[in-house]
Amino acid sequence: MVVVSMALGAPGPVSAVRRANLSRRRCGPRVMMCAMAYSVPDLPYPYDALEPHISEEIMRIHHDKHHQAYVDKANGALAGTEWEGMPPEEILTRLDDLPEDLRDAVRDNVGGHYNHSLFWPAMKPEGGGQPGGKLLAAIKDTFGNFKVFKDTLRAAAMSQFGSGWAWLVDDGTRVFIVTTSNQDNPISDGLAPLVGIDVWEHAYYLQYENRRADYVEAWLNVVDWEAAQDLYAAAPRPDISDVLARSVSIAGTEKRFGDITLDDARTQSAELKALAGWGPMAKVGSIARGWSDLASTLDKHGAATVADLHAGIVVASAKELWVIPPGRSMV
Repeated sequence: MVVVSMALGAPGPVSAVRRANLSRRRCGPRVMMCAMAYSVPDLPYPYDALEPHISEEIMRIHHDKHHQAYVDKANGALAGTEWEGMPPEEILTRLDDLPEDLRDAVRDNVGGHYNHSLFWPAMKPEGGGQPGGKLLAAIKDTFGNFKVFKDTLRAAAMSQFGSGWAWLVDDGTRVFIVTTSNQDNPISDGLAPLVGIDVWEHAYYLQYENRRADYVEAWLNVVDWEAAQDLYAAAPRPDISDVLARSVSIAGTEKRFGDITLDDARTQSAELKALAGWGPMAKVGSIARGWSDLASTLDKHGAATVADLHAGIVVASAKELWVIPPGRSMV
């Protein structure tokens, strides 16, 4: 896996709990692969529904032939083993536990089944545009704006050498873009895939020949961002209840940090700015700026309270505001 959003750095260590949460979270009708032999899910739209962007011929061959081949080989590889019928999410988060002589076949074919089962519902007729709500806010937090995100996703899809995928993923605290080779899936690295573009040639060659860039542009016109928003809402999050429950004083009134509103943040910023530069309170200026930043973040996200913000933003703000003690004295 390659992290494309390099300014973010590589993903941090993934806990066993997060891997377990990821392995359980998509066992349902969208992927249709739980505790039974795998089967190819029906397309959620007619074969010709994505034209002119993706042709009926490609959809028939890609869905009926290529995806079916992954299913057949996955079922064959797992038949008679303790892994038979296990949800793909669980298998793909435990690849190191597989017998070595089984691992490559499972990675390729269970991965191919899982990837394509995410791929079909990630598209829809009259798709494209951009997401809304918390997913759009998370994208803007990482990339600045949606245009930069799209440019980065295009570049990622073009940069993948040979066969593979480009993904928007969530690590529980932020979203970013990665690429994977062949049929690898980000879930194996503890990341929740939100939307992925298949850049294997079988996904586009009959229509676009070697013009991958044209295919990527066409695919952006059929992305189902509502489906991506649903996956983002379901993605595992770190437990920040302790941070949200911490007490802060706003204008002499004690409030839970999670209950802080835009007006509260503005009030706190104004009061602390008045103290900045005065004797033992000389370092308060930086905290005042932190409250001002929090007010801007609440405003930008349209969040009623801190509890409505992404977990990563909450933790970062709590550290900046010393709601989470820094382990040293303030002055």
